[in-house]
Amino acid sequence: MDAELNLLSNTKGLVMYAIDASSANKQRRTGVENYARDLIQAMKSHPLIEGERVVLYSPTPLDETLGELPEGWSSSVLNWPFSRGWMAGRVRWEVMRKKPSVLFVPAQAIPRVSKQVKVVTTIHDVAFARRPDLYDPKVRKRLKSVTRHALKHSLKVIVPSQATADDLLQIYRTSKEHVVVTPLAPSIKMEQTDARATLQHYRLGANFFLTVGRLEAKKNITTLIKGFELFKSRRGVGDPFELVLVGEPGFGYEEIDKYFQHSSAKEAIRSLGYVPDDQVGHLMTAATAYMFPSWYEGFGIPNLEAMSAGTALISSNIPAHREVVADAGILVPPNEAEGWAQAMEKIVRDPAIRQGLVDKGKERVATFSWERTAQQTWEVLRSLV
Repeated sequence: MDAELNLLSNTKGLVMYAIDASSANKQRRTGVENYARDLIQAMKSHPLIEGERVVLYSPTPLDETLGELPEGWSSSVLNWPFSRGWMAGRVRWEVMRKKPSVLFVPAQAIPRVSKQVKVVTTIHDVAFARRPDLYDPKVRKRLKSVTRHALKHSLKVIVPSQATADDLLQIYRTSKEHVVVTPLAPSIKMEQTDARATLQHYRLGANFFLTVGRLEAKKNITTLIKGFELFKSRRGVGDPFELVLVGEPGFGYEEIDKYFQHSSAKEAIRSLGYVPDDQVGHLMTAATAYMFPSWYEGFGIPNLEAMSAGTALISSNIPAHREVVADAGILVPPNEAEGWAQAMEKIVRDPAIRQGLVDKGKERVATFSWERTAQQTWEVLRSLV
């Protein structure tokens, strides 16, 4: 394999794209990892131009699905004995040796390489700069460093929304020509299958509001619980509605849990922890409404997943959500618990409003696709060679 790649990289007129597949190859994936995987899978469906080759870098062998490679694609396992430093150390060394035409890293942490190698990266958001109070100081410091490095040393930066592009232009004074917006698409496949087995597994009824994501300060879970408390307080004894939280603890979870433990609606709130993607799809299709109360997002794929599931959507009124959702959901100020309570009540009391949101959501989500994202990404990469 090494001899073949050396030959390819040194062949006149041949273009080698190296893509970091480490995030895409993880078994338990969240937003960035799902983006990398869905994008790479969609990029495979686009035929290569004559003379193009693609190599996927990963620290471990690719799984069976990701490892299904079309003609012109190959994989390279870059072994690394340490728990940290794979990108900065091993990928950097590989790139300096092989000198691919373009290195694409679907996250903003890129290695330091010579100017001979053209680097493209994706910056998903700059929440750490907009809302530093929602981040662990060490994490914030690291993100600040890798983002500045990515902006300085990449020829093109891909972002998922105009909202994120605007943040980069305003905070980092980068040029418009440096940034390319490539909107995303749903990650979880929302097949309208029978969800009864999943509901039985988690002992859920047919009436519940759902939110999926890391249980952290950035996701604004406490305000959502406050809104649900107000909603329940007006429903009376015997009300069947529950609030279902899916996700593992993150930064600020201690405060969330402290509030939850003393919540007046505690008995009606279910925290399920990590749930596999197929079961998340079942929960989304069965939910009365999907709740997305984040203080900040760079895009917000769950908005599209809820639309794809045929579920009414209630999201926080923030720039990225306004851009993605448009009029296909109810947008609520993230700090107004009363607003969340009223939105839940509106969905429950008026079936016409709920169905209207479902119909608008189906129309809206149809305008997003990974095939389009992949095409736009290929255009960025090819523009450099």
